[in-house]
Amino acid sequence: MSQEPPGKNRQLWKRAGATGAIALVVLASVWLAWGSVQGPASAPAPRLDPDLGVPIGDPLPSTSIHTPPRMDGVAEAIWDQATALVAPLTYGLHGDEPAGTVELRSLYDDENVYFLARWPAETHGGEPNVWRNLLTLHWRLVSSGEVSGASTGSDGLACTVGCHTATADGQGNLAGIRAETIPPGLDDDLDSGGGWSEGEWVLEWSRPRASASPYDQDLTDPAQRYRFFVKLFAGLDDHPDPVSTVHELVLGQ
Repeated sequence: MSQEPPGKNRQLWKRAGATGAIALVVLASVWLAWGSVQGPASAPAPRLDPDLGVPIGDPLPSTSIHTPPRMDGVAEAIWDQATALVAPLTYGLHGDEPAGTVELRSLYDDENVYFLARWPAETHGGEPNVWRNLLTLHWRLVSSGEVSGASTGSDGLACTVGCHTATADGQGNLAGIRAETIPPGLDDDLDSGGGWSEGEWVLEWSRPRASASPYDQDLTDPAQRYRFFVKLFAGLDDHPDPVSTVHELVLGQ
């Protein structure tokens, strides 16, 4: 068993112990003061889209399936396997005034990628018997490539943007969804269905994972992140159309 040092040594021992305790108190105070100056750790800065300069939001995971959904505008149970992306909208791509949300889901199999979009709307909007653009998924092509004059009428750069654009009539019915490119090149009807009912638009469509068009973007690489944003054609006189920030489609398991 240890013993306390006798006599003078005992006093030195106690003095050293007191000095050590004071030093620990001082160090603790300095540490707390430093922590209060530094404050809580700041969140990492968001990734920015290099072309548009806007933050890249949450991804849209596409879930692998074996039995495809029907493109009829009815969100059947298989869509529950897909993770929903609820994309906030603002008026204009660089705006900050909230303009609602759009829910997106995606599935894929060996041949196709499938999409579901839904968002609230008090009425179907539009004028009777007048077709109008309703929604577009605006894709940034990963590789634009070069095409020949025989394909486009002029040599040079192929398309850099691809769109899935939904058109509706004035009665709340989906007229169709087309795959288009900017500059013009691809213009194909996609398998689609949907419309407006009871305060909500619901749209479904699919496209081939590997496109036959030299202008289009293949969606075949699980390691790739395919950038896009969503736009609703609201047709407001005093506001730009509602637009999401940039998101990324990711092919999952």
